[in-house]
Parts: sequence; C-alpha cells; structure tokens
Amino acid sequence: MQMAITFIAVIGGLIFSLAVALLAEELIFGQVFRLFFAPAKLARQPVAVKPGQKR
Repeated sequence: MQMAITFIAVIGGLIFSLAVALLAEELIFGQVFRLFFAPAKLARQPVAVKPGQKR
C-alpha cells in the first residue's frame, strides 16, 4: 500500500511540476496556448502563391 501511495505522490508531483512550468512559460512568452487552441480553419487557409513561384 505504501508503494502505491509513493507512486501516486510521484506522479502528482510530476504533473504539478509540468503545470507550473507551462504556466511560467505562458506568462513569459505567451505562445503555447495559441498553438494548441488555434481555430482549425486558420490552419487550413490557403497560402497565396505568386505566378512563377515554386510551391
């Protein structure tokens, strides 16, 4: 039983550490959530190609 509690505490600590790191990155740079939660239609917009330009 003690092994299970230790395992849960370690996993909880890793998740908490990741959450704090993600929050700090978001506060400093502000880019992560914009990448993950960008509307799908923005990602599928066609890019204009000039005549004679290779794709």
